Amino acid sequence: MQRLTEHLYAETDYLWANVGAAVTEAGLVLIDCPVRPSQSRHWQETLRPLSPKGIRYLIGTDYHVDHTTGISFVEGDFTFVAPQRVFEELQKIRGNTRAARKTFIETLVDINQPEEAQLVAEANIPDPQVCFDDHMTLHLAPLTFEIYRKGGHTPACTCVLVPEEGVLFSGDVMINEAGPGMRDASINEWIDALDWMEKLPVQHIVPGHGEVCTVREVRALKEQFIEIRGLMRDLVRGGRGKVDAAADPVFEKFFWSDTTRGPSWVEARRVTFRKGLEKLFEEAAADVVR
Repeated sequence: MQRLTEHLYAETDYLWANVGAAVTEAGLVLIDCPVRPSQSRHWQETLRPLSPKGIRYLIGTDYHVDHTTGISFVEGDFTFVAPQRVFEELQKIRGNTRAARKTFIETLVDINQPEEAQLVAEANIPDPQVCFDDHMTLHLAPLTFEIYRKGGHTPACTCVLVPEEGVLFSGDVMINEAGPGMRDASINEWIDALDWMEKLPVQHIVPGHGEVCTVREVRALKEQFIEIRGLMRDLVRGGRGKVDAAADPVFEKFFWSDTTRGPSWVEARRVTFRKGLEKLFEEAAADVVR
């Protein structure tokens, strides 16, 4: 666990998404939670000595499995805060959660964690109790949590700014590793969100994935998306079709997957990368027409 400031902490070594925590007079505030049950327990045990009041709030930054499943394993009486879009997406998968978590279940099996795979398959994710559309603020002395739904990676993607400490928990609006997932993305919206982030007066950015970073890495990701968008617009102008353009080898340098997670994970990443490019084609086609 990294201590970022007097009241803020982050963990970037768990499998899948990063997590954060804040110590307030009301108790602990979590930003997301580890997917794996064992890592969720470890995270809670690590945080427990920081406040006798325990976990009071959990802010969810997205509806993707790596940001929601672990909430099932958080103990205690806490308030789950998330965008309304997270609430809506969770309703869509009620009764079919195993299918939604298929890649994560198979990956845990691939890395010889069948018991955890079963727990993830059976996890019952609670609904958010407090929802917002675009922005809300939590005042929990001595901190302020300015929560912004910025979209980009998904329509629900959310950032949590703690201005007193100069820290942004970016969720998957900022991904500080190669090959950021684009399956549900709007690249235009993502570039705008990164442009917003780049101008914030913060010293630390806790990304959804990868190591804690600064606006320098934000700028690099924005420039990468601008390049990808430009390449796709060129293919649209050249008369290429969606499937053909998404398969063009010019995009191969932007693909990456962590091979240590096994074949199920790598294959899923390949599929979602292609879906993201097809979605980008639709955006690019609309931009070129305009």
